[in-house]
Amino acid sequence: MFRPSVLFIFLCMLMTGQASAQADPSPGIISSIKNGNSAELGKHFNDMIDLNIPGFKDSYSKIQAERIIRDFFNNNPVSDVSANREGSSPDGSKYTIGSLSAGGKHYRLFFLLRKNKGEYLIYQMNIQPE
Repeated sequence: MFRPSVLFIFLCMLMTGQASAQADPSPGIISSIKNGNSAELGKHFNDMIDLNIPGFKDSYSKIQAERIIRDFFNNNPVSDVSANREGSSPDGSKYTIGSLSAGGKHYRLFFLLRKNKGEYLIYQMNIQPE
């Protein structure tokens, strides 16, 4: 028989695990890329983002970055995307390394997430030819 305090601790641990899983936007980011949906992807951008894709390498505002990604997706329709490796660093940042097939070409995909006001946002995104 469970004592109320043991049950309370178990429920807290369960809820914390669910909150942590929900806080990771990486699956939604991958889905946005797979669908070529720059507007949905842009919702995950920080106010300023370091963007490195063919033809663009600089820090851009969220709005500028979303437009650049939209043009990239329009010119290079996405056919496949996969997350090959995910991890985190001691400072709490999360990263995803993957592959992107778009416009008949293959790219290495990388994005870096940092927590800002309680949610993980993309601070850096690289899409570079393999």
